[in-house]
Amino acid sequence: MIGEQTLPTALTAKIREDILKENLPPGAKLIEKKLGEQYGVSRTPIREALRNLTAEGLVEWAPNRGVYVIGLSGGDVSDLFQLRKIHEVQATEWAVERIYKEELDALEESYEYMAFYTKREDTQKMRELNANFHRIIREASHNRLLADILSVYRDYWKHSALIVPYRREHLTAIFAEHTAVFEAFIDRDPRAGGAAMEQHIARSAKRALRR
Repeated sequence: MIGEQTLPTALTAKIREDILKENLPPGAKLIEKKLGEQYGVSRTPIREALRNLTAEGLVEWAPNRGVYVIGLSGGDVSDLFQLRKIHEVQATEWAVERIYKEELDALEESYEYMAFYTKREDTQKMRELNANFHRIIREASHNRLLADILSVYRDYWKHSALIVPYRREHLTAIFAEHTAVFEAFIDRDPRAGGAAMEQHIARSAKRALRR
C-alpha cells in the first residue's frame, strides 16, 4: 500500500518499477480499479500516475481499448545509457566547480568505502556505494532540474530487467573508473571529471548490456 501523502510521485515510481521489473509485462492491460486495489489508493491518483508514465513512454492509451504496458526494449535501454552519459557528464563538470566542502568530504568517504569493499569483492555493497557516489555528484551540481532527470534515469537502470548487474570480476575496473572521477574533484578539474565520467558510463553500458 502507498500512503496518500506520498502521491502521485511515489505511485508513479512504484508502477514504473513494476513495469521495468516486468512484474507488469509488456502488453499487459492496466485497469484503474485493479491498480487501485493493488496499490491501495483511489482511482484519481492512478490516473495521474498513468498520465506520467504515458509521458515517459512506458504505457500507452489505446482509443476505445484502454491503457497497455509498453515497457523498455533493448534499444530503449541502450538509448537510455546515451542520455544518461550526456546528463551525467554535465552534472559532474558542474559538481567539480560547485561542490561544497561537506559534499566533497561525503564523496571522499564514499570513495574510501568503495576501495574497502572492492578488496572484499562485495558486489552488493559496491552497488549501494556506487549509487551513493553518483547521488552526491548530482546533488553537488546544484541544479535541481538536472538532478531530477538523473534520479529518473537511476530508477530505470536500477530496476530494468534488461540490465545485467555487474559481477565480481568487474569490481576492480569499476573502482578504477571512480578513482579517475574522484581525482578530478580533488584536482578541481571539471574537464577531466567530465571525461572520466563519460568513460565510466560508456564502459558501464557495455557491462550492463552484454548478453
